[in-house]
Amino acid sequence: MAATLQVGMHFDVVQVPSGIVENGMCGVKDRAAIQNHFRAVGITSAVILSRTRTRYCLLVPPDTAQDWAEPGTQCIGRHHPTNYLGVPAPAHREPPGAHWLMPAPEDNGMLCDPANIRLLVGKAGRRQGQTR
Repeated sequence: MAATLQVGMHFDVVQVPSGIVENGMCGVKDRAAIQNHFRAVGITSAVILSRTRTRYCLLVPPDTAQDWAEPGTQCIGRHHPTNYLGVPAPAHREPPGAHWLMPAPEDNGMLCDPANIRLLVGKAGRRQGQTR
């Protein structure tokens, strides 16, 4: 069962379109390859894949939204007009519906490091530049 949690108290959320994540990858883009792609930049937990598979939601420390400016992404924090996030049950790791691509965080130490998300987004930008 999913829950709706208020963003900004215990975590902010960075939304990254699936196209950005997949642009940074070579070859097969199945679940295992995408998980390995996240792990390669140091993201090992706290990633939700949307029900439509068009957006990754990465849970980050609170107040990350204050200075977030990565092109093509959005960071939602306490001051965002829609600062709530539908979060799947911690054990919901497979479709259907929104699910955890990487394990649900058990504590603040398992939130994504914003620097690692910047690496992920930058990798996609560099790869896109190579294909032009």
